[in-house]
Amino acid sequence: MTSEARNGDICELMNDVLKSIILLNKEIESHFGMSSARILTLLAFTEKKIMRMNELSEAMSLTTSTSTRMIDSLVEEGFVERGHDKFDRRLVTVGLTVKGKKVAKDIKSFRDRYFDSIKDKVKDNGKEEMIMSLKALVDAFGNFKSQL
Repeated sequence: MTSEARNGDICELMNDVLKSIILLNKEIESHFGMSSARILTLLAFTEKKIMRMNELSEAMSLTTSTSTRMIDSLVEEGFVERGHDKFDRRLVTVGLTVKGKKVAKDIKSFRDRYFDSIKDKVKDNGKEEMIMSLKALVDAFGNFKSQL
């Protein structure tokens, strides 16, 4: 197989993966009745329970004003609550409410079941290769993003 043909195959496979992820996101959106942006915002709290608004904006790769609008609607619906940094009261912190934690947990479980079904289809001896390939893909996307 020529290098050009292999590159074409890689592009086609990446498109297929992207389409599958888009369809998964649509399925999650439909199931939970929320936009992807709102879902990703809730999931951003899985690693860090309370964040300053600027930390959330960075984690989401959004401007602070966009994050603030997103948080405003999530606060109104009872998924997120605002507070103040205990060392600097001028800084606004945000975290999930009990309701928000439950929905975030449910979304994560839904997504994990989907990914577990994919992992189950990969033979044990191919899982390490899959992990390394996915890490390389994530790195490549990160490098591309930094070049924009």
